[in-house]
Amino acid sequence: MSIVTVATFKKYAKKMDDDVVGEALYQSYVDAAESIIADFLSYSPVMTSYTHTFYGDGDSYLALKAKPVTLGTITVDGVAKTLTDFLVEDEVITEKNGNSFPTGSVVIVGYLAGYTTVPGVFQVVILEIASLLSMEAGENIGVNSTTFDGGNTRSFTNYTNFSKYLAKVEKYRIRRLPRAHA
Repeated sequence: MSIVTVATFKKYAKKMDDDVVGEALYQSYVDAAESIIADFLSYSPVMTSYTHTFYGDGDSYLALKAKPVTLGTITVDGVAKTLTDFLVEDEVITEKNGNSFPTGSVVIVGYLAGYTTVPGVFQVVILEIASLLSMEAGENIGVNSTTFDGGNTRSFTNYTNFSKYLAKVEKYRIRRLPRAHA
């Protein structure tokens, strides 16, 4: 995805700039954090081109697989539709006149989804999660308390559950609409 660079991660996590040996590892943390976000959202937030085939089931909407959406093409049973006849709300498209997609019809939708400039909140969450992954690798997560020379102690948080960080991007997540029919 490449939302966050290794250089940005090193700055955020206070890693040494001249640590080129660790860069592959740092890239792994960033890549893993970006994958965690994409899995949570159910799509990549980076602008991507999609083509999906749906089979009409009589509903008046189609739930696409990513957002925000810019429609490119819609065909129903091989017939091109006029894009201005459709409304787009998040990842859901409906025909303005309220028509449904006929049962058994083949609907092909081509669209762009994601952001050309990914919102900063994604970068922050990626940096937070990548930093936690880095700390976990250094065995600093999961330790209740450590005593150092001189009697000083340090407590670490056991936190590999990223829910509190992912909550910041919850509003960007794909919402799943219930189906009226089985």
